[in-house]
Amino acid sequence: PVPRPADKVVIVCVANLIPYKGHADLIDALAQIPRDPAWELWCAGRDDGIGGALQARAQAAGIGDRLKLLGARSDVPDLLAAADLAVLASHEEGFPNAVLEAMAARRAVIGTRAGGIPEAIDDGKTGLIVPPRNPAALADAFARLIADTPLRSAMGEAGRARVEAEFSLDTCAAAYAAFYRGL
Repeated sequence: PVPRPADKVVIVCVANLIPYKGHADLIDALAQIPRDPAWELWCAGRDDGIGGALQARAQAAGIGDRLKLLGARSDVPDLLAAADLAVLASHEEGFPNAVLEAMAARRAVIGTRAGGIPEAIDDGKTGLIVPPRNPAALADAFARLIADTPLRSAMGEAGRARVEAEFSLDTCAAAYAAFYRGL
């Protein structure tokens, strides 16, 4: 298990530190929200050269102590279990496994309207969708979910149910089998 601060809402972002993954937007958004209740952002992923700039940006915004750059990790399920909610602020994206993994871990997810993210997150039910490159909208989503534990929990449960019903290996295999039979 990953130790977590008992007195903070932990937000996790599983994405390599690459500019198009939107980490700078996360910092700009979190700098806009209240410091109470207390929160912390954990970023897990390989640093492709922007980690220092992100940490400096967080320091300049007055939230450097709340940003934890964790590097590449092999214990993502443990990080998700220790977190309260997940986020993926990509500017562009395929179909993100990180979102499905967070939903499978019963975590509400904030995501951007980029690539396949809106196909995974049912906006308002399993998480919240915001426009990419929009720290103000991200800030609103963070403020809403940080302040509302029952909503986070309900979205997390709905996310788990959605993954089981629509994205499980059995469901995907059955869909492929039906597709090929139809050919």
